[in-house]
Amino acid sequence: MVFSAWPYVNAIPHLGNLIGSVLSADIAARFLRMRGAEVVFASGSDQHGTPVEVEAIKRGVDPKVLADEMHSIVKELFEKWMISFDIYSKTENPVHVKFVREFYRKVYENGYIFDDVVQLLYCPKDEIFLPDRFVEGTCPYCGYPRARGDQCDSCGRLLDPLMLIEPRCVVCGSKPVVRESRHWFFDLPKLAEKLREYIEGNPHFPDNARNMSLQMIREGLKPRSLTRDNKWGIPAPFPGSEGKTIYVWMEAVLGYVSAVKEYFERRGEPGKWREFWLDESTRSVYFIGKDNIPFHTIIFPALLMASGEGYVLPWTVASTEYLMFEGDKFSKSRGIGIWIDEALELLPVDYWRFALVALRPEVRDVNFTWKSFEEVVNSLMNDIIGNFVHRALVLVKRRFSYVIPDPEELRAVDEELLRRVWSKVEETEELMSEFR
Repeated sequence: MVFSAWPYVNAIPHLGNLIGSVLSADIAARFLRMRGAEVVFASGSDQHGTPVEVEAIKRGVDPKVLADEMHSIVKELFEKWMISFDIYSKTENPVHVKFVREFYRKVYENGYIFDDVVQLLYCPKDEIFLPDRFVEGTCPYCGYPRARGDQCDSCGRLLDPLMLIEPRCVVCGSKPVVRESRHWFFDLPKLAEKLREYIEGNPHFPDNARNMSLQMIREGLKPRSLTRDNKWGIPAPFPGSEGKTIYVWMEAVLGYVSAVKEYFERRGEPGKWREFWLDESTRSVYFIGKDNIPFHTIIFPALLMASGEGYVLPWTVASTEYLMFEGDKFSKSRGIGIWIDEALELLPVDYWRFALVALRPEVRDVNFTWKSFEEVVNSLMNDIIGNFVHRALVLVKRRFSYVIPDPEELRAVDEELLRRVWSKVEETEELMSEFR
């Protein structure tokens, strides 16, 4: 199973989003199919949570209308980018909604979910709680004045809304107050030892993912908030949780399972998804950005363990560093970067696919510049590869009437050339098989 992280559909993805997950996963899926593997390549639109709800409020539309409209746009764009999904689903799909509620009921029954009363920011003017992106303020770490309630876009630190200096409601700009609310939590510490054994015993995880995950376990895992007071989302299924929804991150990761289930239901094979998800020989690889590593090496595996259903745990994750744009972070609000719809209006898709793979930020952040893009396309793709193919085809046309001739007896120099070529092929296949 090949998965790419599910993109938020509050906006069009940019080039960094594309190479960080979707395009990289597409290449892996194509490679595995060429080798004869039975592959399910799945992803989908992350439609719930505060990013979509806040954007809907700004546009004055219903969140579902915005989410479904953006899903259709993004899905069509991925098709234009020649992404070979077997299924591109969405979190509003009834299969996903039903699966998430049934999954968490099972985890609750297994004793891994508890409730508690917590203090949260509340807007008395709009009469709503302010989770995640519903509140902005000054970052306590770097002083950035527009830090969100869940993360600072400037320094990257994860935040809690109560940590913000001079917080304000993004809907009306009012100063919030602190109120209590009952919420449900996933008891992650209960699974710390199982997670440690799983991570240490998995030789396929890249070093950065393994080291980051084990460090988090050593520092002590904390219970993860599982519910929100948002109206837009999947209703929580726990006793007494009326009016609460499942936190978008804790819901969207289950889309990896529900999408495979949906895929085989569409094919008229409703039970076959279990052959993939419950078979220990199944390999699953997740293409993600580096900021998503803990969700795929700790939280998602812990949820699968807590279900007690025997789901296969992630075989590996293939994470990337950040793709920068002309020395800066991609930013829609500041007009920095290129978005995947704009890119296709400028140049053919093959140019973009080739260049992004060549510039893929595998071990460090990579700076996309128009100069580097031009060099990759003109020098590497067109001059080196394109000219080689063109010259070979012209030679076959002129000398052999369009028919590739059978080789004559190979000389020592020919044998050496073939040996070197096949050595590179084998080296490439080995690296691709390890998703590097």
